Amino acid sequence: MSDPEEAAFLRSTIRRLPNGRCNGCYDCATRCMGNLPITRTEFEAIREFIGGGGYFPTVRPAGGMAAACEFADPDGPRCLIYPVRPLICRLFGLVEWLPCPRGRLGVLLPDGVELIRRYSRFERRTYRQWLRNSSAAGRGIASKLVIASKLMSGRPQRGSHGTGQQQHHH
Repeated sequence: MSDPEEAAFLRSTIRRLPNGRCNGCYDCATRCMGNLPITRTEFEAIREFIGGGGYFPTVRPAGGMAAACEFADPDGPRCLIYPVRPLICRLFGLVEWLPCPRGRLGVLLPDGVELIRRYSRFERRTYRQWLRNSSAAGRGIASKLVIASKLMSGRPQRGSHGTGQQQHHH
């Protein structure tokens, strides 16, 4: 479950971002990179958007130094998670260090540096790391539930004589 403070920060920040002059050309996608650290809130939004935890994005090689974004459409210049893309992706063209390749937006956020400082205070991991962590937690809970249900059902455990005590060999 995501942190309420983190979720509120992202909601309020995203709501105030200007995007009226973006025409959706996806030229900014040439600057996208894979294995991008995202917050738990962003991970949960992406996972829900793509239909659950079973999707492991493919990390594709890139021509440059960074791996290509795993959510970039391999068949064309398109973001597969555009409606729920992370904050850093939404900042293209709005902060001086991520300029719009076509110079369309032209309106820079006056508090872009402070915004990134606040964002960086939240725990961030790659999508795959969050997914592995969620899967491991799910398996751990599931195995504890199986053990608990066996104990509650009164079935003797291996190595016991129906008393709940383990058999000791001397």
